[in-house]
Amino acid sequence: MIVLEDSYIKATGYSEAELKLEIAVMLFEKEKLSLRKAAAMTGLHWLDFMKELDKRKIALHYDETLL
Repeated sequence: MIVLEDSYIKATGYSEAELKLEIAVMLFEKEKLSLRKAAAMTGLHWLDFMKELDKRKIALHYDETLL
């Protein structure tokens, strides 16, 4: 678990949930987290996380857990 002081979160202009989403999307894009793990990090169902990626025009990379 990573703990950030509120001042760092406030400095981003994001809510805590929005910041988690931004970090999860970045890690997914860099192929550091699978779709399911990135979704779990945000608290979203993986299908909802897929929809968020689609809104951002981010291509999916598949692994055996999605096939």
